Amino acid sequence: MDLQQCWTHYLKAEQLLEQGHWPEAHHLYDEVLNHLPHHIHAAIECNDTKPCQFSCLLTGLRDAAVSQSEILNRMGQQQRAFELLNQSYALLQFMSIEESELVQATHHVLEKNSEELLRHMGQFCTAQRNAQWMLEFEQVQKAHHYFSTLKTYNAVSQSARVIN
Repeated sequence: MDLQQCWTHYLKAEQLLEQGHWPEAHHLYDEVLNHLPHHIHAAIECNDTKPCQFSCLLTGLRDAAVSQSEILNRMGQQQRAFELLNQSYALLQFMSIEESELVQATHHVLEKNSEELLRHMGQFCTAQRNAQWMLEFEQVQKAHHYFSTLKTYNAVSQSARVIN
């Protein structure tokens, strides 16, 4: 699916969800979430991608993941809902440590979307009212801490190279 089709599916899914047609929205979000990560990676590789375009892709990924997780939760598929949120969050975390000009230019957007996915995962796990879900979220929080440390180390390392 090309990027234009992906975006059209995303917009239609949003519209269907607002109208209460969540089974149809679920199908479209599934298509979007299967293809959007590829388009995000392609955008990083493309020298013509503007930061505003990349920011839209990142925000679209976050919004699609959150909406799809809510649908999956309604369908009683809590594990899939959590995995989707976690996978989307992880994608943003790994992207945030890439050394590309586009990633650096949109660092604040990456961080914001990543934090929002983390917050949504926390709300999701808390709403499950189950200790196992809280343990799952605790693992994600630990990974978040490690990524934050790695990003800080990378930033210090890069600034040291600039000074020299």
